[in-house]
Amino acid sequence: MIWATLLALHLVGLVGYTLLLRKSALSEINKYALAALMQTAVFLPSLFFLLSGRVRFDLSATEWFTLASAGVLVVGLHLTAIRALQHLEASVFTIIYNSRLLFTTIFGYVFLNEIPPNMQIVGGVIIFASILMLNLHKNKQYLSKPVWYGLLASLWLSGYATLEKHIVVTIGFETYITLAGFLGALLLWLLAFKMGARLKQIKTHIDRQFAALLVLRPLSAWSFVLSFKYGSLAVANYVSGMSVPLIVVFGIVFLGEKGKLREKILALTLAVIGLTVILISKL
Repeated sequence: MIWATLLALHLVGLVGYTLLLRKSALSEINKYALAALMQTAVFLPSLFFLLSGRVRFDLSATEWFTLASAGVLVVGLHLTAIRALQHLEASVFTIIYNSRLLFTTIFGYVFLNEIPPNMQIVGGVIIFASILMLNLHKNKQYLSKPVWYGLLASLWLSGYATLEKHIVVTIGFETYITLAGFLGALLLWLLAFKMGARLKQIKTHIDRQFAALLVLRPLSAWSFVLSFKYGSLAVANYVSGMSVPLIVVFGIVFLGEKGKLREKILALTLAVIGLTVILISKL
């Protein structure tokens, strides 16, 4: 099944690039340049659509405005995630970031009229509640900038994904990924150079792990967006949520993120329960 394959590829890309992005976010690389490089990697494959004449330019003013809005949102999509991963462990970030599943379901219902099953809503609420297991109330951690960056990244992605779903359906995937992707990359490079990024300095950070990041990021993005053509936005986001247990486990094993281990396990357990409820709702 094409949809299942796309979501599986998205899962592999999401887990891999989140772990590698955590490492890059902690490095000395200019963070705006990091965002620009990732978006460029996402955009480059779409040149095939441009060269093969599959990109539409006969768009209405409203459609151009929608595409431009998506391009602008791409900028915040990368920057909020990078900023959050500068200050949060990958495992903690992904648990907070998983709240996008509930937010996107709500946005999908409000703006796209996608009505999810009741059990799916219950699963989303359980997943959102998993954040509470991190005990962020201790020392008022929920008021800290890192946590707010994580929530902002989650809300930003939810809004962006909702607009993305609308564009793919009404304008077309090829036109969207090419034009909005190009605008997002252009804006990020302009911002990067304005904020002091230099090509010579950027080159010093490019190694095998960074190259892997630039492969996994577009793999995650392309497979996820293509899945919109074959199934519901809300369901795609819930399957994407399976990245949480994987990132938590790999974060502990490969990144040595062993702090708050008990809280992470409890949050992970609750997240898996939520995902199981969602799975049952689809049977």
